[in-house]
Amino acid sequence: MTFFGEWLTMWQMIKLASFNTLAVIATLLCVGCSTVRNGEGVAYKVKMRGANDRTVKRAVKESTATWKLRKQSPSTVGQLQYRMEKDLDIIQSLMESRGYYDGTAFMELDAERDPVRATFVLDLGEPYRFRNIDLFFLGDADAALGNIQPRVRRKQHAEASSVFEEQRRILDVLTQQGYPFPKLVKRVVKVDRERQVVDVTLVFDPGEPAYFSEALVEGLDELPDQYIFRQLPWTPGERYNAREVADFERKLLESGLFKSVRVEPQEPATYTNAIPITVRVAERDKRTVRLGVNYSDIGPGAKMYWEHRNFFGGGERLESSLTWSPIELKGSGTLTRSGFLDAHQALVLDVDASRETPDAYDADALVASGMILRDFSTRLQGGIGVGSKYSLVEQFASKEHYHYIFFPLQAIYDSSNERLNPVRGEKIFGRTSFFNDTQGGESFLKSQVEGRHYGMLWERYRLSSGLRLTLGSIDGAAVDTVPADERFYAGGGGSIRGYEYQAVGPQVAGVPVGGDTLFEFSTELRLQPGKRLGYVAFIDGGTVYNELLDNFSRSLRYGAGLGVRWFTTIGPLRADFAYPLNPDGGQVERLQFYISLGQAF
Repeated sequence: MTFFGEWLTMWQMIKLASFNTLAVIATLLCVGCSTVRNGEGVAYKVKMRGANDRTVKRAVKESTATWKLRKQSPSTVGQLQYRMEKDLDIIQSLMESRGYYDGTAFMELDAERDPVRATFVLDLGEPYRFRNIDLFFLGDADAALGNIQPRVRRKQHAEASSVFEEQRRILDVLTQQGYPFPKLVKRVVKVDRERQVVDVTLVFDPGEPAYFSEALVEGLDELPDQYIFRQLPWTPGERYNAREVADFERKLLESGLFKSVRVEPQEPATYTNAIPITVRVAERDKRTVRLGVNYSDIGPGAKMYWEHRNFFGGGERLESSLTWSPIELKGSGTLTRSGFLDAHQALVLDVDASRETPDAYDADALVASGMILRDFSTRLQGGIGVGSKYSLVEQFASKEHYHYIFFPLQAIYDSSNERLNPVRGEKIFGRTSFFNDTQGGESFLKSQVEGRHYGMLWERYRLSSGLRLTLGSIDGAAVDTVPADERFYAGGGGSIRGYEYQAVGPQVAGVPVGGDTLFEFSTELRLQPGKRLGYVAFIDGGTVYNELLDNFSRSLRYGAGLGVRWFTTIGPLRADFAYPLNPDGGQVERLQFYISLGQAF
C-alpha cells in the first residue's frame, strides 16, 4: 500500500472513532435530559417508616447521605436511587449495632411526584439481648483484677455502644490499678440468632504493673519548682494511678497560674517498672483586674476585683474586692496557699470589713478568719477553721457591741458539670459555726445546708431543670440575743424572687427582725434552643421563723416569674422578672427585676 493509501485509511478510522464518541455523548445527554427536573437537579423529600426506636431513627438521619445531602439535589433520579441503595447497607449496619440483628430495610422511590418521594421502610424485629459477658486478663495479673466485673448485664439490650463503653471503662480501671499502658487484644462477639442473644468476650493485656518515679517539671519561669512538688498527690514508689495524674493536671489548671498544663506519664527505662511523670506548664500573667455591675430589688450594684496569683513568690493567691450597693459597702481580702502541710490541703486566710444598712438593721463589722480546706476527692471537700468578729449592730434605735470567736466547719460536694451554667449533677453545701461570746453573753450554733440538683430533660433543645433546697437553724441562744446581722432573713434575688430584700419573715412595725429557722426552695425550667438565647420559668418559696413571734405558724410565701439568659463566653447573663403570689400587706412593689452574671443557682 502506498503512503497516500495508508494516510487515507488512517483518516477514515479517525472519523469513525470521532463519530462514535459524539454519538455516545449525545446519547448520555439525552438520557440525562429525560431525568433532570427544572434544570437544577432532582428535588426530593425523604421519609422513614417502621423505625419505632428513636435511637435508630436518629442514627439513620445522622449517618445516611439521603438525609444529610437532601438539600444538594442529585442530577438524575438514577443518582438518587444509587444514593438510597448505598444507604441501605448503612441502615442495615446501624440496626445491627443497636441489637436489631433480624432487622430489614428496603426503599421506595416515587419519581412521578414533584418533588420526588424517597422512603425508607424499616422492620426492626425484636431486639437481641446480652447473654454472657466474659472478661480475661493475660499475664500474671494481680488478684484484684479478678474482682473487675462487667457492668453490661444479662438481658440488657445488645447495643455495640455498650460493648465499646465497657472496653473503655475497663482500660480506665486498669490504669487506676497500676497498669499505665493496658491494651485490648481480642474482642469476640457471637450472635445466636435462634435464641436472639449475644455473647461477648473481651481479652485484655494489662502489661506490667508500674509505680510512680520522680517527677520532672518543665516550663516554670517565676514560680519555684516547689510549688508543683508540694502539691503532688503521690510519692515515688507508690502504685501508679492514672486518675491521680488526671486530677493533678486539672488542679493545676484551676489554680489560674498557667495557660496550659500537661501531666504525662513516660515509658519506664529498661529493666524497671518506675514511671517518670513529666509536668509541662506555661505560666500566665499573675495579675487580674475585673469590674462588674448588677441590678436587683435593692437597686444597682458594682464590684471591683483585683487578684495576684503569686503574691509571695510561692504560688500564693491574693484576692481582694470592693463591693458597693445602696445597702452595703464591703472590702475583703483572701490569701490562699495550696499544698499546706499536705498535697490535698490549702490554707485560706480571710479579712472582711463592711457596713450594712438594710431595712432590718445597721451594722459595722470586721471579720478575720483562717481555715484549712482538704480535698477528699475531686467532688468532696471539707474545711475547719477559727475566726474573730467585731461588730456594732443597731436595730430599733438600740446599739450593741459584739465580739465573737467562732469555729466554722464546712463540707462541699459538687458533681455539677459547670460552675456558671450547670445542667447536670448535684451540689451540696453545709456549714456550721459555733459562736462564743467573749463578753459573757450567750453563745450559739449557726448551721445552714443547701442542696441543688440539675437534670437534662431534653437534649435536643437543652431543656433542663434546676432544684434548690435551703435549711438553716440557730441553736443554743434566744433569737433576740443573737446579733441582728447573724439571724436568718428571706426575700430577694438570691432567696425568694418576687419579694423585696429581707421582706419575707417576721416583722415589727414593718421592719424585718429576722429569725432562727430558715426554709427556702426554688425550682427552674431552663430552655436553650439556640447558642445565645435561653429562657427560664421559675417558682421560689419559703419563709423565716422566729420562735418568739410566730412559733412556726407562719405560712410560706411564693414567688414566680420568667427570665432570659444571654450566653456569653464568660457565662450566662441573667435577667429575671418575678411576681409575689401570696404577699402580705407589707409588700409595696409587686414586680421585681434582677440582672446579674450566672444562673440564679
